[in-house]
Amino acid sequence: MRINRYAQEGKSDNYQHAEARGLLKAGEAAALLTKRFGTKIAAAELTVFSKEWHHAGVFSGKGGSVKGRRVYFFSPEQLEQISLNAILANRLKTKPEPDNEIVQGWYIQFFKMTDPATYKRYSKPFVGIYKGPASKKPKGFRPLSDEAFEIALKQRGKALLPGEVPKF
Repeated sequence: MRINRYAQEGKSDNYQHAEARGLLKAGEAAALLTKRFGTKIAAAELTVFSKEWHHAGVFSGKGGSVKGRRVYFFSPEQLEQISLNAILANRLKTKPEPDNEIVQGWYIQFFKMTDPATYKRYSKPFVGIYKGPASKKPKGFRPLSDEAFEIALKQRGKALLPGEVPKF
């Protein structure tokens, strides 16, 4: 019966107790810190500094299971201990600089095909070519030298047999 009440209200008992104690949610804490530091701070950036979180609301998870959404809480004393330097250092840890070095190579690209006799759909492998930033390279990317890349360009879109690796 408790889970039904939780599903209706969208807040756990602990969540309601935290609100009653006057704790601030991460969004409210982010607004206060943004005002204090003069720099935009997102609520998601503060989750690493939180010592308390509770479930609020439910959503469907994988396999039809029910999952709870986490809400992070902060006391005013905790907010005083959070410095702008700590937030900025955490930003650098969580967002590494993308690798913008230009790479070139090939990868196996799959396309959905339909068998005309049975109308069954299946994936067929083809030679895919990529040249661009390393941070955006496709899954299964294999780098090539300049000479091999020129040869691979001529084979772009060539159908592959299952397990076949082209020679460049």
